[in-house]
Amino acid sequence: MTVEPSVAEVSLTSLTAEQLVEAANREVVDIAKVDVVSKPAVEALKQQLENAKPGEEITIAPGRYADLGVVELTADGITVKAEQPGTVLLTGLVQLVVKGDDITLDNLVFTEGGPAERFGGVRLEGMRNILQNSTFYYFNDDYAYEPDERRSEYPRYLWVSLWGKDGKVINNRFEGKHKRGTLIGIQKNIDDKADNHLIEGNIFYSQKKNRYNELDIKEAIRYNGNSWEAIRIGDSKSSQWPSRTQFVNNLLVDSDGERELISIKSSENRIAGNTIFESAAMISLRHGKANVVENNVIIGNNKQDTGGIRIYDEDHVVRNNYLVGLRGSGGQIAGNADVRGGVVINTGIIDVKNNEKLDESVKGKELNKQWTPKNVTVENNTMVDVEFGMVHGNQGHRVSLFDNSEVEAIFTGDHISFSSNVVYNEGEGLQALRADPATPLTSPTYRDEIYFGQVHGIDGVPKGVSQQKPNYIKVGDFYQFAEGGADVSKLHVLTADEIGPSYRLQVAPKS
Repeated sequence: MTVEPSVAEVSLTSLTAEQLVEAANREVVDIAKVDVVSKPAVEALKQQLENAKPGEEITIAPGRYADLGVVELTADGITVKAEQPGTVLLTGLVQLVVKGDDITLDNLVFTEGGPAERFGGVRLEGMRNILQNSTFYYFNDDYAYEPDERRSEYPRYLWVSLWGKDGKVINNRFEGKHKRGTLIGIQKNIDDKADNHLIEGNIFYSQKKNRYNELDIKEAIRYNGNSWEAIRIGDSKSSQWPSRTQFVNNLLVDSDGERELISIKSSENRIAGNTIFESAAMISLRHGKANVVENNVIIGNNKQDTGGIRIYDEDHVVRNNYLVGLRGSGGQIAGNADVRGGVVINTGIIDVKNNEKLDESVKGKELNKQWTPKNVTVENNTMVDVEFGMVHGNQGHRVSLFDNSEVEAIFTGDHISFSSNVVYNEGEGLQALRADPATPLTSPTYRDEIYFGQVHGIDGVPKGVSQQKPNYIKVGDFYQFAEGGADVSKLHVLTADEIGPSYRLQVAPKS
């Protein structure tokens, strides 16, 4: 898909979440008029799907198909689609396990139920499989959701998981995920073969935690507050292998699941052209190497706990992103440990300056721990009206999610290159740079940096940084700076009129 860059028509002074996700020019499907299908008809559909012939096209008549359960699609080259987009509702417990290759799921709606197994309502396992033009709407209801007895941990249920290679998740809408579990999980294999998935043109709206009081259990807050990402690409054990997944041109609105909105736990991925609006979360390069984050527009709209990009591990490039109206952690903290700044260079637990590595065989320094940032390029990013702009973190590190003991030795980012970034903070109390004099970066370089605003925790700005007020012109409500920052001609604010499904559901409002 091609999205023409433009920010000229965007008015940040009036932009709302509802405006972004309304999809006013899409065909309306009133799901109240969709009838329940009989149990024999549901069973007949299940048999048809499981016994499909290679290359067959299965067109499903309108209806509510309840409790299909786990359905395995094994024939190659089949297409499963609704006769009319948005009129086939898969309700109750369901999971479509796509085991064959070159299979397309099209125009389906998952609602009024939940995944029949924890890896989602759709599980893409084969090669070149596609989920498109489909909707997941408050798909939270029917599976067991109680804390376990061992450590009061709530279960983690995904909506979509990808296990194979060359998969596509394109032009779907994911709305109202309110139970624990990553929305989309890319389950990277521990091998050196890239996944090459494409996640493009999707809408993520209203992902919320603690709607079922998960965080009321005080001793379990740290892990019950984890695993609420919109997408996770890989995991710690596979993180040093390439995934080469593209997460591009997606719209994420009012998604407050956890600190990690887009969680990267693998290498050589590209996160580009996305619009993130009023989401109390961040793009997180948590594990893995050589990821590229570029041309994203992140609009906090002064919402508390909104942030930009946080960085661990090595060889990343963060460039040409535009961040505006971020409000960190509300200024309620003394240190940098939970600051959600524009670009946050975190501390880690290994001495990367002397080439120490995380290693699954080394107790206390396994791959799920914090790899200190190294050789990271941060260039041509713009931050306007952000509570915290550039942040050099001094994060404390605990032994694990289940052991709150502090790791004694921590290390700061090494050989971080900053060039042509602009932080423009006119408001009182807004920090252009937040650092900690006790944990300075090692061997950083600064070239043509503009930090206009308060500088905290550092004695004088580094060479290569100016605090002079920059020159700019306005393109819509966006600032194009003469001295550097993002090239706004490469940016686009996405709406549901451009991406997502070709239809919109008419439903009773959710509380």
